[in-house]
Amino acid sequence: MPDSRAMGVDEAYVEAVLSLVERVPVGRATTYGVLADAVGRGGPRQIGRVMALYGSPVPWWRVVRADGSLPASHRREALPHYREEGTPMRGRLTEAASLRVDLETVLWVP
Repeated sequence: MPDSRAMGVDEAYVEAVLSLVERVPVGRATTYGVLADAVGRGGPRQIGRVMALYGSPVPWWRVVRADGSLPASHRREALPHYREEGTPMRGRLTEAASLRVDLETVLWVP
């Protein structure tokens, strides 16, 4: 994990975010905004920054955008996790850009 102090990120904030992500149950998902509300400061972009810099050891694929989508750069790696966990999806497998986690079914709010 990069040194959060050197990156100008509050270590307690990073730990709070990662702790919440570790609690997202298998087959469920949450959003950057929900996590920001739960942490009580920052917003979705700050959560995204923490996840980008420090999120690799936690189940990062369980944190999605408010519409259930992931950035294109994450889809290839996330899809096997969704299949393994049985996470309900919307869209067509043949149209990867349309795939989204079905947040109406699986949204987790701490």
